[in-house]
Amino acid sequence: MTEMNGTAQTPVDLDVAQLERDVQRLAAREPAIQVQEQLTPSEKPFDQKAHDLMIKGIDQVATDWVGELEHVRENSKRVEQLVLERAAKVKADITALYLLGSAALAEAKRGDDVNARLASELDKLAEDRAA
Repeated sequence: MTEMNGTAQTPVDLDVAQLERDVQRLAAREPAIQVQEQLTPSEKPFDQKAHDLMIKGIDQVATDWVGELEHVRENSKRVEQLVLERAAKVKADITALYLLGSAALAEAKRGDDVNARLASELDKLAEDRAA
């Protein structure tokens, strides 16, 4: 769980494509007519306390978002490491399979050579007996 804007939040996996479609759909909507309450104009845009609160709020949002991005970056590094480990294992398995196949082929060829020599010797023995 992470803390965002003072409340505990559970990280949510976002479907970026769906999020883009939602934003485009909302942007395509016609603006709704809203009744706004008239506020009395103030002499100053905002006081120092409001300024400090807004700055603190922006800092908190930036900190929260950067924290989430760091979390994403850490997860990506873990996934990258897993991919590299699995690829190395597959390469090692393929190499071992190739070497095993080569050894089996060499053994089969050796067996064929032995059988051919035995057959040749048996043929010679048979010819010597027949003669």
